Parts: sequence; C-alpha cells; structure tokens
Amino acid sequence: MKKISRRSSRRANTPFKISVKRKIFFYFLCVIPVLFFFSSCAGVINLQPQVNSLAVARRYDQALKILEDPKNYGSNSELLYLLDRGLVLHLAGRYEESSRVFEEAKNTFDQLYTQSVTKIGGSWLWNDYALPYRGEDFERVMVNIFQALNFAALGKIEEALVEARDVDSVLNAINDQYASGQKNVYREDAFARLLMGILYEAGGNWNDALVSYRLAWDAYEKDYKKNYGVPAPQVLKENFRALIEKQGSANDEPYRRTLAGIPYVPWDQKTRQAEIYLIQYEGLAPIKMPVEIIVPVPGGPVSKVAFPYYQKRVYESDPLPLTARDIGGRSVMMETEEGEDVETIAIKNLEDRRLRVMAKALIRPVGKYFLERTLENKVSEAHGRGSGRAVQYAGSLYNVFSEQPDLRSWQTLPARIRVARLIVKPGAYEVSAGSESLGQVTLGAGEKKFFVVRTVK
Repeated sequence: MKKISRRSSRRANTPFKISVKRKIFFYFLCVIPVLFFFSSCAGVINLQPQVNSLAVARRYDQALKILEDPKNYGSNSELLYLLDRGLVLHLAGRYEESSRVFEEAKNTFDQLYTQSVTKIGGSWLWNDYALPYRGEDFERVMVNIFQALNFAALGKIEEALVEARDVDSVLNAINDQYASGQKNVYREDAFARLLMGILYEAGGNWNDALVSYRLAWDAYEKDYKKNYGVPAPQVLKENFRALIEKQGSANDEPYRRTLAGIPYVPWDQKTRQAEIYLIQYEGLAPIKMPVEIIVPVPGGPVSKVAFPYYQKRVYESDPLPLTARDIGGRSVMMETEEGEDVETIAIKNLEDRRLRVMAKALIRPVGKYFLERTLENKVSEAHGRGSGRAVQYAGSLYNVFSEQPDLRSWQTLPARIRVARLIVKPGAYEVSAGSESLGQVTLGAGEKKFFVVRTVK
C-alpha cells in the first residue's frame, strides 16, 4: 500500500511541477518585461508634459518643484531632466542656477558619447528606452546658446565667450560622428554663430567677432535660407558690415559688395553708443510621436516595428516689438526677427536619421524572432508542442509590448528664436517687450544689455 501511495503521489505531483514551471516561465516572459517597460519610461510620459505646461504658463516654481527629484524622469533620462531643469531656471531668470545645471548637462552629453556596450546591446533586445537619453545633435548646441545667454544676462562676458569657443568643437564633434556617406543636414548653427559674434564684440575681440559673422552669414545664405526658410536677420547684416568696414580684409570684398546697400551705424559711432538685445523664445518645439506597424513573421508569431517622428505643436505667437524709452519720454522700437527655426531643425534632423532609425527598428524584431524560435524549439522538445505554442504566443505578446519607439525629447524648447537690437545713446531707459516691462537699465558707451522673453499663446 505504501509503494502504491508513493507512485500515486509522484504521478499527482508531476503535472503540478510542470504547471509551476510554466507559471514561472510566463511570469518572467510576460509580466517582467511589461513592468520593466512602464517603470523605465512612465516618469517621462507622466511628468515631462506637466513641467512643459507649467513652464509655458510661467509657473516656474511649480515646474521646478517637480524637477527637484531626478527620479521623476526615470532611470535613463538624466540628460533630459537636466535639459528641462536648466531651461526652466533660465526662463525664470535664475541664471546662476541655470548655468550650473547646463554645465552638468554638457558633461552628461559628453559622457554619453562613450556609451557602455552592455546597455547598447540591451536596446537591441528590448527597445531604445533601455539606453540613456543621449539628446539630438541640435540640442547640444542649444545648451551652448542658453548657457551663453545666462552669462550675458549676468554681464559675465568672459564666461559667455567660453561658450562661444565651445561651439566650434561641438559642431566638429557632431559632424565627425557621421560617415562621409551619411547625410547630415544639421552641420552648422547660424544663430549660434551670430550670438557668438555679438558676444565677441562685447568682449572687444574684433577678429573673432568678424570670423563668427562670416560663418553666420555663410550659414544663413547657404544653409538656413534653403533648408529652413530663415534668411540672415537685419542685426547680422548691420553688425557684419560695420565690422568689415572697420577691419575687413581683401577676402571680405565679396561680402562688402553684397552688403553695400545695407544701412548701418559706422563703427566709430557705434562704440560711443549702447546696445539693447532682446531674445524672444517663440512657441513650442515639436514633440515625438510614434509610428507602429504590426507585422507577421514566419512560423506564426507577430512582431511590431516602431519608430518616432516629430509632430508640430499648435501655438500662436507674434514678433515682439522691443522698445526703449528714455527719461525725456523719447522712444525707439524694433521688432524681433527670426534667427533660429528650432522646429524645422528638429524635424529635418530626425528625418536625416530616419533610415538608420528604421533599420534598427526592423533588425530588432528579427533578433527577437530568432531568440524566441530557439526558446520555442527547446520548450517543444522538453514539454511538447503545446508548450512550444504557448512560448510563441507569449513571444508575440512580448514583441508587441516591448517594441516601443523612443519618444523622449526636450519639450521645453521653443519652436523659434527671434532677435532684435536697439542702438541707443548712453543713459537710463525703460525697456519693454510688447506690453511687458523688462525694467529700467542705465547703459554706458559701448555697453550691451541682453533680455530674454518666452511667448506662447
């Protein structure tokens, strides 16, 4: 009786053991990946739009409260957290704090160029959320722009010039990462060159300013006008001509002829006056949206191909008039002009990489397929065809849930950057942008004052 009982017990326990194994298998194959996905990207999906909405409403303190803890952005979005925090502080006028955060962001950008092979491999098996957010090419230069404006607003021109010099190395690094056969529309940043030329002027570095204006002019004429519909703004034409007339060489003769009809303040007069600059951040940068395609693969399972694209956001915003009124009630006014089309740069930059992004999106399901077929065959051999089919269904579920396009982007960016400049006599002025007062300033001869304003309707 005891022997029969033991045999019966073993027979009874065998199905139970297999059932437990299957439950454990399905738990790890289905539940863990899904939980991993939501835990890895839910922070950005849930909280970043809130930060952006609060920043647009100029409720900077509330936005910064969310940004107190980096964990709110997820484990792989440290750079994105720093970019948003740095820009919100910048918009709030907390320039010292913003400069410290952007410095950390620059270091993080640089570190991510040497990404660990292990994490890159993980992105091929799971999705790009397994990788830290590395930022877009143009976003790295935008850090230099905002950082330079932080220092300029604080009157720290020497520190701002560090950012000017950094733009060269950053743009070289961006272009060096692409093979000669890979198209890269974002090769140069005309607005960054214009801003750096202005800062070199403020620091008394005339030769460096002239070089920057040449690069800015060439970029607007040969690149921005064609690719983004942005011609050179008036302030570049005036500054460039004045500096050419001051110390241009024979190499500048083609520029001199092109700018011959542009009215400008001669250099000797300009240095006896003061300048007020307004940088207008207009509208909302585009956000990434998903393209997802369910595809059958040989043998029965299904998979998904997913990749991102930029979608424009709807907003209303108009050029701002920059006005300076002196103590006698006399005023001068100039409207802002477009200097940087961040929206179109973002869209074209991603379009350039679309084939490479799509290639990865197509190869990844193939890798998953071969891994799943190997596992399916092993389970079928060990536990029968029914268990193999269960693996196939679980694999299909895993493929659909795990294949997600990376939708992370710097959402607090403006859609466009506009610029205006007033040349005024030394003295005290009430400065305003549209109906908004920017405060009172007292300017000396040769001094430059910078203001930044965000406008979104």
